[in-house]
Amino acid sequence: MKLKKLLSLSIIAAMTVTSFTACGSSKGKVSGREQRIANREIIAAIGAEPEAGFDSTTGGHGSITKVLFSTLFKRDKKLGWENDLATGYKVSDDKLTWTVTIRKDAMFTDGTPVKAEDVRYTYETAKKSGSEIDLTMIESIKEIDDSTVAFKLTRPYSPFLERLAYLGIVPKHAHNESFKDKPIGSGPYKFVQWDKGQQVIVEANDKYYGEVPKIKKLTMVFLDTDTAFAAVKNGDVDVAQINGTLAAQKVEGTKVIDIKSIECYGVSFPMVPNEGKVAEDGSVMGNNVTSDIAIRKALNMAVDREKIVKGILNGYGSVSTTGLENMPWLNENTVLSANEYANVDAAKAILAEGGWVDTNKDGIVEKNGLKAAFNLLYTEGNYRQEMGMEFVNVAKAIGIEVTLKKTTWDTILPDIHKEAVLYGFGSGDPSELYNLYYGGIAGGSVPWNNSGIYNNKSVNDNIDKALNSTDEKEAITYWRELQKYASPKGDAPYAWLANANHVYLAAEGFTFGNPIVQPHGGRIFDNVAEWSWK
Repeated sequence: MKLKKLLSLSIIAAMTVTSFTACGSSKGKVSGREQRIANREIIAAIGAEPEAGFDSTTGGHGSITKVLFSTLFKRDKKLGWENDLATGYKVSDDKLTWTVTIRKDAMFTDGTPVKAEDVRYTYETAKKSGSEIDLTMIESIKEIDDSTVAFKLTRPYSPFLERLAYLGIVPKHAHNESFKDKPIGSGPYKFVQWDKGQQVIVEANDKYYGEVPKIKKLTMVFLDTDTAFAAVKNGDVDVAQINGTLAAQKVEGTKVIDIKSIECYGVSFPMVPNEGKVAEDGSVMGNNVTSDIAIRKALNMAVDREKIVKGILNGYGSVSTTGLENMPWLNENTVLSANEYANVDAAKAILAEGGWVDTNKDGIVEKNGLKAAFNLLYTEGNYRQEMGMEFVNVAKAIGIEVTLKKTTWDTILPDIHKEAVLYGFGSGDPSELYNLYYGGIAGGSVPWNNSGIYNNKSVNDNIDKALNSTDEKEAITYWRELQKYASPKGDAPYAWLANANHVYLAAEGFTFGNPIVQPHGGRIFDNVAEWSWK
C-alpha cells in the first residue's frame, strides 16, 4: 500500500467525529452512519484542505467560503446573479461607482452585526494583501452608512459583480493573526474545530439570516479519492467526490450523484511562430508547428470527443468543442456539430490543403522541411493523462507527432508559451474569456493568462467593449461576438475536448438538494444549507 494511502487511513483512525463505527455493526448496535442520520450530521470528503487557513483577505479557500462566510452576491442555479449579504446595487452613469446596500439582519457568529465597515475593511485588506483575486480596478471604497458601501473603480469594469461575489466578508473587530485558524463569519455554519491535516468541524449557525441548514453538524475530512471512496463504502464517510472510473463500481447502501458541470478540458496551442521572442518572465514564446492554422483545424476536426466522454469519463460528462457549452454566454453558432469532428479523413484533407504532406513516408507530415511534431504538457489530475493519450493517438492517425509530457504547475513555466498545454477550465464567469484570449496580456506578468499568445484585433475589441459595459447583462453580446474568432470555426486557439461532470458517492438517503452547475474546481458547498438526509 502506498504511503499516501497509509497516511489517509491513519487520519480516519484518528478522527474525533461522532461514532466512527463501521456499518457492519453487530445486531442490536447502531452504526455510526445511523447515528449521524438521526442527529442530522454529515461527514464529507470533498475538496482539498485549505492549508493556508480560512482568511479570505489573503487567499481563496474555494467553495468552503460558502460554508462559513457570506458574500455580497452569489450565482444562482442558472449562473445568473442573486443577492446574498447584499440587498441590491446601482451603477453610476459613468460606470465607475458601484453602490451596494447590505441587509440589516446579518450577524457574525460572535453575535455582532455585519456592517458596511466590515465590507470595506474586507476588500481594502484583500487588495493590500495581493490575494489571488484581482482587485486592482478598485480605486477607493467608502461607507455611506452602516448598510451602504460605494466602490469607486479606476475604469468601467462590467464583471465587477463577480468580484463582489468572491470574498467572504470578515469582521473588522475580530480580524487578527489567529483569524485564519479560528474564523468568524456570517454564513450558514459556524466554525468549531480544525484538526490540521485531518478535518474541519462546523455546526449550523443559529444566527444565520438565510435558509436554516438542514444538517446540524458538518465534518469535512481530507482524503485522496481512493481512500475517500473506501471510507464511504465502509460507512465512515457519508459522501465523497470520486471519478467516473470509481462510479462504475456498485456499492451496497450507496448511490452515485452525477452533477452537470462546466468544467472543461482542452488543449491550448501556441499561436505564433518561434522567433526567439520572450515573455516578461524570460520564457521563449511560439511554436512553428501549432502556429499553423491547418494543424489546429485538423486536430479539432480529428478528435473523437464522444469517445472521450464514453471511454475516459465513463459517460459522466459531455462533449465540448468551445469550452463554453452549458454557459449562458455561449455563441451557439460556434459549436461544432457531430459531423464536424471525429473525422480523420477530413482532418487529413485540411492538412494537405495547408501544405502538410508526408513526403518521406514516415507517417509524419511535413511542410517546407518542418515536421508536424510538438509536445503536449499536462499536470497530474483526474482524466488528464488519459485525455492526453487519446489526443496523441488521434494526432498520430492524421500524421502529427505529439509527445505527451507530464509536468507540474511549478515547473511548467519555461515551456508554457512554446508548447501545447492541456488545461482544465470553467469558472462560470464570462470575463474568464479575457484571461483566455485577450492579446494585451499575452506574455505578461501572469503566464497562465493567454499562454498561447493569441492576438486577434476583433477579439480584443469585443473584450474591451464587454469590460466597458455597465454590467454582465449588457456585456454578454460582446462575449458572444468574440467567440466567432476564438473558436474552432475561427482561429482555433484551443482544441476543447469534454466537460467532466462532478461525481459523488453518497450514502442512500443523502441529497445535495439543488446545486448550481459546477465550474472548474467545484462549488458544491454553495448550497450547503440544502444538504440533507431524506
